[in-house]
Amino acid sequence: MTILDLNETILSPKNIRECKTEKELILYLKLNLLAQALNKGKNFEYNTITITDEEEKDYTLNIGTINNNNVEEKIPIPFCLENAIKYFSTKKEEKYELNYNINFENIIISYGLCIKDINFNGSVYFRNTTLQSTVGFYDSNFNKLLVFSHSNFYKMQGLEFDNIKFNNMLSFAYCNFDGRVEIKNSKFNGISFFIGNTFHSILIFSKKCELNNIICFYISNFKSNLEFKNTIMNTIMYFRGSTINKLLFNKIEFNDNNSILSIDNNFIENNFYDSLFNYLLEDEKKEILKDINKKNNEINKMHFYNIRITGKIDLQNIKVKEADFKGSIIDGGLINPVNFKVHKFDNRESALFLKQQAYARNNAIDALEYKAKEIECHKNDLIKDWQKNKDFKTFGDIVSIGLSSLYSDNGQNWIKALAMTILITAFCFTVFYIPDLTQSNIIRSYYKNLFTELIKYFIPTDYSLIIEYAKSALNLF
Repeated sequence: MTILDLNETILSPKNIRECKTEKELILYLKLNLLAQALNKGKNFEYNTITITDEEEKDYTLNIGTINNNNVEEKIPIPFCLENAIKYFSTKKEEKYELNYNINFENIIISYGLCIKDINFNGSVYFRNTTLQSTVGFYDSNFNKLLVFSHSNFYKMQGLEFDNIKFNNMLSFAYCNFDGRVEIKNSKFNGISFFIGNTFHSILIFSKKCELNNIICFYISNFKSNLEFKNTIMNTIMYFRGSTINKLLFNKIEFNDNNSILSIDNNFIENNFYDSLFNYLLEDEKKEILKDINKKNNEINKMHFYNIRITGKIDLQNIKVKEADFKGSIIDGGLINPVNFKVHKFDNRESALFLKQQAYARNNAIDALEYKAKEIECHKNDLIKDWQKNKDFKTFGDIVSIGLSSLYSDNGQNWIKALAMTILITAFCFTVFYIPDLTQSNIIRSYYKNLFTELIKYFIPTDYSLIIEYAKSALNLF
């Protein structure tokens, strides 16, 4: 419950730019709440207005200038904000209860933000905000929306969530992260969206994070690593049209067969989550959807380490420069690679792993492609072994695989195989067909029959005998 005293607010700053201390900010927020209460039809009682605990959820703590359009000149906040936030909270047992919505908009937070032991029962928004120091949320619960939009996190400054429950939607949209972002020991109980962001440093989920609801990564640029370590998957994860330097999954737990990790470039119009993304996408940026299906998820390196797959992993319409599945096993789940193009596998086990899964899904085409990659990895292993042991059997195997690669790309290029067959055959035939040029009795007309004789060599059946037989025995001519 908050009691707003008219006499107290008379002395408060009329503009947030005038706030130089936390105390002045609290007075300014009271004045702003008073204006909201009057707009809602509340009346003074002895120069005071009371906002009950139940009514607080309909009010907003506006820290910044409220503007639907982004402004270039942001307001610097030259002090800490934690005490001002706790001032409007109620201490219950071990945590503070904050029923108000909070809107950080068009401001520069230069002293950092460290939020601890707060239950946020209202929505929290960071809009067009610049954060010049470390921001951290610890041992808290977000029961309504948490939204970061058009915000900039300065270089060498991080964003950290530790022991957080996201009980409603979490959204990062069109933000720029120069520093590290780490989410650990947290539970995602609501849908999470990462839309149109740029991460210059690592984004990592670690220390038993529980993904209990949909998490989607759309058209974002991860210039460093996107990592999931010791994370529990109870839900569906989507990747659409993103660029990722290194995507790493290490010791991921799939709790049941309904868990799905979907890395697929195709935007599906009738898919509920893709449709929700379309709804959340800003109107002026909906043109992106026209090109999203033309742009693959571009992943430089993809690593699945020590994963026991009990759910489903969809790898579709993706181009990966380097992939590693070493130590991962199927345990009641499946991995479904479709049009999953890998330039290089880190090891033979990874190519063998995907080849077996493609065969299990009756996908012979992709299975043959993975087989060719497996053979190439095997050749690299043999070369390393030859450099150590100088074993001639190993050398023979290397030459054999090399010739197979030269002839048909290890069975992947039938056009190359056909061309090589024709060229080699024609070359050998020509060499043995031409008589010794040192002989004096060479007849020039002999060479006029070279092409016809070559055709007869390719088609060895003597049709003249068949015609003679048809004439004499079958009376066909």
